[in-house]
Amino acid sequence: MMPRLLYFLFLMLLAIGPVRSSISSASATPIGVTKRAGRPADERTILVYPNPSTGIVHIAINGFEGRKLELRVLNVIGSVIYRETITELNDRFTKTLDLSKFASGLYYVKLEGDNASEMRKLVIR
Repeated sequence: MMPRLLYFLFLMLLAIGPVRSSISSASATPIGVTKRAGRPADERTILVYPNPSTGIVHIAINGFEGRKLELRVLNVIGSVIYRETITELNDRFTKTLDLSKFASGLYYVKLEGDNASEMRKLVIR
């Protein structure tokens, strides 16, 4: 019985070995990442800090120069609580928002433009 079990395990290892190596070498695009024309996606960033925040929030936008963007802050159910259109973008743009009048909780900061969209979570205490 034992030699048959060892033989079976040996055959399984031989069969699984090539499959595992072909899976790890396959190229895949992570879910939620879209390729865009122009600047590579890793050079386009939106940074929301401090997070968690007491209400004063800084939003640093990089890589969207020359575009018209819409900045929105949404509550957890998707209602827009703040909206602004940004047209004068340079390479490094920072916007400061005072969200202290809103209730503590989870919010989303969404930045949308031509063929580009980024969203970040924000916690207000």
